[in-house]
Amino acid sequence: MSFSSIIGHERPLSILKRAIANNALAHAYLFSGEAGIGKVMAAYALAAALNCPSAGSDGGCGVCPSCRKIAARSHPDVHLLVPDGTEIKIDQVREAQADMSLRPFEGQRKVLIVDGADALNDASSNAFLKTLEEPPGESLIILVTSMPRSLLITIRSRCQELQFQPLPRTTIAEVLRERRSLDEADAWFLAGLSRGSLGRALAMDAAEERTARENVAVLLASLGSMRNDEVLGLADGVAKDRDGFERLIDMGVELLRDRLVYLETGDERLLTFPGSIAAELLSRPRLLADFDLFTASRSLLERRVSAQLVAENLFLKLRGT
Repeated sequence: MSFSSIIGHERPLSILKRAIANNALAHAYLFSGEAGIGKVMAAYALAAALNCPSAGSDGGCGVCPSCRKIAARSHPDVHLLVPDGTEIKIDQVREAQADMSLRPFEGQRKVLIVDGADALNDASSNAFLKTLEEPPGESLIILVTSMPRSLLITIRSRCQELQFQPLPRTTIAEVLRERRSLDEADAWFLAGLSRGSLGRALAMDAAEERTARENVAVLLASLGSMRNDEVLGLADGVAKDRDGFERLIDMGVELLRDRLVYLETGDERLLTFPGSIAAELLSRPRLLADFDLFTASRSLLERRVSAQLVAENLFLKLRGT
């Protein structure tokens, strides 16, 4: 595994490569950016660069036993910490601390990758803070999150943050055509829904997403004819499937984006959902207000606010209550 195997993210990768070349790596990094964007791959590429006996300017060679073990996530000196359920618990942190306190078993450096670092609870955050304050000598800590502001400020301040930006839509579409043999229309469509995340795009099915889009459009159009109690009942049902609700919000954002783009340009080639613009468009102020409402709802869900409260607020305001 090497840095060259990662698509995009030239700026954070160049920072890491320069730090390795100058022997100036920080003891802890915070990789932030959209889910599925390549942060974990970059973390493993960094681990390979530090433990590969033949590492070069692009990191690990990718073929030696060390690189193969890191790629297979079986290297004894590269430890992955992920949430147990919805949280990273204090016992997990203590186990990782014990492992990191030991000398490398067969590599040159111990590496701890915390994927979903925003899932650290209060107890595990405070325990982890001690490791960041007094890091073991032969170790590197990499926190990975799509919600960096959910971390304690004391944790963030002890890490060097590298932001991984969304990939261009053209880049994601090209990869989808190559890896999944999609036609240009489906690749462009899924790339537009991915929010710059290649991992998210690769997991999507074009037919399912188009069906979901139609369902969301029907749901939103029906709000205006609903009574308040019906809207609240709808919100309660939608909120029970948090992942589905997040998907609904993403679809709503793209629908409104399309309408704003079409209102400004009249060019359907720029749309995520070509051919889906209604004959009657809302006014620009209303479209902007609804777009802000959807993006604010997405932000609240990311901060783990109650899905039911977010859904009720969203649907009632869309209805005009």
